[in-house]
Amino acid sequence: MITRREVMKWGAVAPVLLGGAHSAFAKAPQGLDALVLDRRFGSDSDGADLRAPRVYRIDGDVTALWYDVLDPVWRKPGFVLGGITGRDALFVLEVLAADRGRRVVSRKALPAGDDEGEGPVSWVIAPVHPSVRA
Repeated sequence: MITRREVMKWGAVAPVLLGGAHSAFAKAPQGLDALVLDRRFGSDSDGADLRAPRVYRIDGDVTALWYDVLDPVWRKPGFVLGGITGRDALFVLEVLAADRGRRVVSRKALPAGDDEGEGPVSWVIAPVHPSVRA
């Protein structure tokens, strides 16, 4: 069940994240429970400028993040996750999230693609009320 707190959180967080780059997270309200940054896209700062209680860094592989962090917390209500990752990492997280009653509620392709035209994606995954079908 989606709570009033989650609705209020999204009213503040989603518009900021739609703006784009890593700097958007520095200005984001404290609505995210955690943030995932993909080092493949230069997101390897110390995290001091980020406003998220927890910051997780990956190198494209979300396996350890899933087993150690996300699966246990996604078995409980709540927990809004944001990130800047590659499309491949987001795809895996999106599939895993669907199994835990969550979905991508915001996604935006960011510039700065590599030689093959692949760039990062900013996104937010949030709980979905059971009555809502994706």
